[in-house]
Amino acid sequence: RVVDLTNVIAGPTIGSTLARFGAEVTHIQPVTPSVDPWNAVVFGLQANRGKESILLDLGTDDGRAAFDRLTADADVITINATDQQRDALGLSPPEVAARNPRTILVQLDAFGGPSRGPKSDHLGYDDLAQAATGIMTRFGGGMATPEEHAHAGTIDVLAGLTACIGLGAALLQLDRTGHGDVARSSLAAAGNMIQAQFMYDCRDRSPFAEPSGRQALGWGPFYRCYEGSDGWFFLAAPTERADAVSNVPELAEHTASADTDLAHRLASVFKTKPVAHWIDQLTSGSSAAIALGSLHATRDASLQFEAHDEIDISQATYSAVRHVDHPMGRWCDLPAPNAIRPERAAITIPGPAPKYGADTVLILERLGYSGPDIDAMVESGAAGTTWSRRYLPD
Repeated sequence: RVVDLTNVIAGPTIGSTLARFGAEVTHIQPVTPSVDPWNAVVFGLQANRGKESILLDLGTDDGRAAFDRLTADADVITINATDQQRDALGLSPPEVAARNPRTILVQLDAFGGPSRGPKSDHLGYDDLAQAATGIMTRFGGGMATPEEHAHAGTIDVLAGLTACIGLGAALLQLDRTGHGDVARSSLAAAGNMIQAQFMYDCRDRSPFAEPSGRQALGWGPFYRCYEGSDGWFFLAAPTERADAVSNVPELAEHTASADTDLAHRLASVFKTKPVAHWIDQLTSGSSAAIALGSLHATRDASLQFEAHDEIDISQATYSAVRHVDHPMGRWCDLPAPNAIRPERAAITIPGPAPKYGADTVLILERLGYSGPDIDAMVESGAAGTTWSRRYLPD
């Protein structure tokens, strides 16, 4: 049983991931929206799948009482907040433990880490973390041309998944000790983790010579994008290197060139024949050539229709599902939850993200509130049943 107090992308990803594996997730949001419709509703189509939705004003006595009932027997409470925000809600680790010593608090923030620092209580989003951790400089090619890298997909979702890993460790500890704990992650931690290969130093270490910027094609001639006569492909020969190329008759004569010149020589030859030819010639041993396409084409090639057949998510690492009966009133394409496939556990496609407040009455009834009590809470603003007339706000 998960009580989810998160919003936007990174935090809600925790609950939606847990829902894939059977968790019962109750998502609490304020009666009045705290973020804009794009971040709350559009991103929520993916990040809030498989959850129930209740609207409560935790600043009111009645709203707080309902919250206390919800969390009294919760296995997990998730929140994206600084320590100051967390403590203001009465969710400091000692308070959570006093309420239920087995409850695990999963906390995600912008700049948290193993120890507190000057930015520990600063707010932040994916793009701010990218700027602070150097990703924008790395992707853009330098301080003069910083550029955001794949908003939502670079840090936000990763941070949510790393928080799930932290929760996994806390669950193992709970099994051994009988006591809950705090599992933490942050946007800054995720941003640093994916750059860890550039965060070491040693005597005689050569420059990283990292390719960066919009025009970067790869790292040297054997790990690089090349253009064939009918499209692009990626050559990956990180261990065999020149041996992988020298076995191809059209390329053998070029392998004696220095690395700085070899990429240009290979590029000119690759343009003479179609991608399929080079894939056939270059894929052997630990080397491979892979055709490059667009995100749209990748989606379309793997698209399954919810209304047609039983959805199979047991094989491919990536696939998409067209949900034709979505509560927002139209079809919606979403990634299937098959990137993580345990050998000994089932995964399911979670239900659609509900309209905010759609389950308020049901949840309050389950907590023991009567119809008149619920009506009074809605009338006073302690609870709410909707943010907008439509699922997608006007």
